Amino acid sequence: MQPNPLYRIGVAAVRDLIAREPWMQLVSHPASGPVASPSPVLLAPDDGGGEREPIVLETHLGRADARLHGLLEAPVDGALHRMLVIAAGEHGYISPSWYVGADRGQVPTWSFEQATLTCDVEVLGAEENLETLARLVAHFEQRYAPEEGVRLDIDDDDNRGVAMGTIGLRLTVRSFDAKTKMSQNKSDATRASVLAHLDASHPRLAARMRAAAPTPARGRSS
Repeated sequence: MQPNPLYRIGVAAVRDLIAREPWMQLVSHPASGPVASPSPVLLAPDDGGGEREPIVLETHLGRADARLHGLLEAPVDGALHRMLVIAAGEHGYISPSWYVGADRGQVPTWSFEQATLTCDVEVLGAEENLETLARLVAHFEQRYAPEEGVRLDIDDDDNRGVAMGTIGLRLTVRSFDAKTKMSQNKSDATRASVLAHLDASHPRLAARMRAAAPTPARGRSS
């Protein structure tokens, strides 16, 4: 991703991105070759939330996907499985025709927000997997169906049977590379022009551009 320090974001902003955009890509590179699977990912209940504490995530995969990722095999030499998790937020094309003043004549670009998280992976046991699935269901039911939402009854035999086809994962982030590239390197006049165009064509990206700090943000976690 773009190395410009103007775009770099820190651990608090990464947690915010994770909370806003929970649909992520889980990427592994087992001996059979690279594998990517989409999955909903949440901050785990034991994520401390602190600047100096590692980000902790929870998610699940279907058992067939977990097998492709090599997660059903014992790690080599006792090491933990390692996975790259990609969290992506709003993004969109930025036309140089929107630029004004000294910024005129520059090339087209793409605004985006993204974090690539290098994680140690813990495969959860059956009961922990059920609890993770219940939290995932509760989170999204509350978000999308707050009035008539359902819950996952982990004591129901049918639910327990279905859950056996999934694998719960606890991911501890060991490092990340995270950027919010939103015209921070452009003049105030150009940013205002870009925002005016995005308000008409991509209002969600315009909102994220307004939220992006125009000055360098400190951040890298390990």
